Amino acid sequence: MLFYQWVLRQAVPTTYLQFHLVLTLPLLALLWYLTPTYDRIRRRRGAAGLAILIAIAVAYTTPWGSYMIQRGVWWYGEGVVAARLLSIPAGEYLFFGIQTLTVGFYLYWRGFDPSYETGDFAWGPRIAGVGVGVLLFGGGLWMVFQGPSWLYLGGLLAWVGPVVALQWSVGGGYLVRRPRAWIEAAVVPTVYLWIIDRWAIGRGLWIISNEYTTGIAPFGLPIEEILFFLSAGVMTVTGLVLFEWVLDWNDTRTVTSQQ
Repeated sequence: MLFYQWVLRQAVPTTYLQFHLVLTLPLLALLWYLTPTYDRIRRRRGAAGLAILIAIAVAYTTPWGSYMIQRGVWWYGEGVVAARLLSIPAGEYLFFGIQTLTVGFYLYWRGFDPSYETGDFAWGPRIAGVGVGVLLFGGGLWMVFQGPSWLYLGGLLAWVGPVVALQWSVGGGYLVRRPRAWIEAAVVPTVYLWIIDRWAIGRGLWIISNEYTTGIAPFGLPIEEILFFLSAGVMTVTGLVLFEWVLDWNDTRTVTSQQ
């Protein structure tokens, strides 16, 4: 009976660690298993890209997430968090890596072509992407100063804007030319993350402030959470495809210079 109760407690997560053990790590393991075997160069580049993106995710998200938690934009249920660093739970740091790997493994499972082609440095898409990034950043800052209910949404948009501007300034032409792979890899895993996030909120594992959110919550999931997971997925997958695309461009340039 005691063993049965222990198993039941693990199957219904009540802590951040159990949440990952039951709801995120099994999917990650499945996608890793499904990922086909690439040639040695692609494997090496894919591994490097994932490692770099995880490091960037931790470094870039930690100050923003720490500030939001300290302001009370979201917090955690009693007994959910075992350890914290800079106000951020250990489970949250795991989430940075798990989401990056989940999106990445899905991308490599579905496959994409990182080949550089003439025209990928076209100015139009790059300027448009930078413009969108600037608008997100400026609009987000403007929202933050409009009142408490805009803090999460405004802070999120301001956090996303610089990354969008940087990524599209480099490879906007390539992203426009091959949109299917990165859009699918950003959206499909995100839908699953929306579902488990909604479940966790409903169970009280974490609580989103009513004061610092707009109150818009389709299917009970705050719009801010919807946009957070989607934007994180998009930034991750575009970072991965652009990483390999830049390396392929460099290969092409090197071959051309040697001819």
